[in-house]
Amino acid sequence: MEWGSKFNDPKESSGFLLWQVTQAWQRFITKELNKIDLTHAQFVLLTASDYLHTHGENVTQKKLAEFTKTNIMMVSDVVRTLETKGFLLRNKNPLDKREILLSPTEEGSAKVKMALPIVENVDEQFFSSIKDKQNIFNEVLLSLLTLNTHVDE
Repeated sequence: MEWGSKFNDPKESSGFLLWQVTQAWQRFITKELNKIDLTHAQFVLLTASDYLHTHGENVTQKKLAEFTKTNIMMVSDVVRTLETKGFLLRNKNPLDKREILLSPTEEGSAKVKMALPIVENVDEQFFSSIKDKQNIFNEVLLSLLTLNTHVDE
């Protein structure tokens, strides 16, 4: 049987390697966040909402999806869960009644303050082997994001 890929070995595929690294990193974060009853997606969206809100932004589900580069339907589901957990509030925008603004509750902001050191510690451990190349690694990731924004359109 003939192998149909241009790669002789899956380890030659940047996409496959990125997938594997992402899965390993997410498993590590998930394991640690489970200890404080948060999923990785909940952490990302709650923290992003807290960050944007702290910086004076009007946070909507659309803005949250754009900021985190995630699917709007997933954002909607996770926001609903975060609201149920008492971490986010949804209120009509007084300037535009059609728009729903999101804001972290005191409990939500406290959860962010608890979760951030956990995730930052995971990142530090996970990426420690490339510590001297961290800036280059981040530049490559940012370049990939910037060059591939058209994928969402």
